Amino acid sequence: MALWIALALAASVLVLDVLTPQEMPPQYLYVLCILLTIWSPHERTLWGMTILCIGLTVLGSLLSPPQFDFYIILFNRSIATVLFLATALLVRQYRRTHDRLLTLNRELEARVEDRTRDLSRAFEDREELNRNLHDEVLQSLYAIGLGLEASGRSHRYGPIDPEGPRARTLQQLNLVMQRIRAYIGGRTVSETQPFDLALSGLVHDMTPIGGPRFNLDVDEGLAHCVPGTQAEPLLLIVREALSNCVRHSRARHGTVKAQCYNGVMRIEVRDDGIGFDPDVGTPGGQGLANMEARAKQIGATYRLHAAPGQGVRVVLDVPLGKEAPTGE
Repeated sequence: MALWIALALAASVLVLDVLTPQEMPPQYLYVLCILLTIWSPHERTLWGMTILCIGLTVLGSLLSPPQFDFYIILFNRSIATVLFLATALLVRQYRRTHDRLLTLNRELEARVEDRTRDLSRAFEDREELNRNLHDEVLQSLYAIGLGLEASGRSHRYGPIDPEGPRARTLQQLNLVMQRIRAYIGGRTVSETQPFDLALSGLVHDMTPIGGPRFNLDVDEGLAHCVPGTQAEPLLLIVREALSNCVRHSRARHGTVKAQCYNGVMRIEVRDDGIGFDPDVGTPGGQGLANMEARAKQIGATYRLHAAPGQGVRVVLDVPLGKEAPTGE
């Protein structure tokens, strides 16, 4: 349709060109014919219409007898030819840019579809994981808790001491089940205790009977200087470090320090165990990598010092806000 309109318009311009004086430039209207080829699916239509308009411009000057200076006629027709070619180049560039945009749009739509499928698959995997956590892990922990509670009613084992290891184990099981339920529900369990009390309770819970004894050294005034967004990851890092010490180090003693100075809180977990060579292998599987990743998420500096026979030392430097206490 656009081609037929352009041809009709070109014929009309030719008639106008013949009927008007030669100093008048009606042939410039051929530009409209060239512009109409934008809607044609073939680029050869553009160049064909451009050549046709140039030919009609020359034909118009021949069919209309010259009444003015020949150089004026030549100048007008030459300018018209340059204008046609420039218009054709602009139309071609527009068509190519338009085609590239269409290609990019199709690629973007394909990527969005792939991303949507990936997100859908990830959501299905999470739902499957949630079901497995609920039906297998959570129910197994619940059964273990019931067994511990039943042992407290058994004459063989005696009642559960509120401060004893079985009571602490039950408390930890309840906390783990609470966190798993929160994860399944898409929620997070925030630490409601002040950081110093939460750290003290963690060290107490992670100190087993017959295992390494941990000394805790916490600065006064550390209670409320750690934001909640940092407290939870820090406690998880300390828990992992203590767990590695209990399971792998064969240590007799350990130290957990939390001190503030110049707006930075340093947490240090050290043991006197057998240590290991970080270049050869690391105990605890993914645990050390998780500690480093969690430290990076909260802007903390993580360092691991370990050597065979020299124990392990984990150091975290955490930048605190302006309200954080400072000291030596």
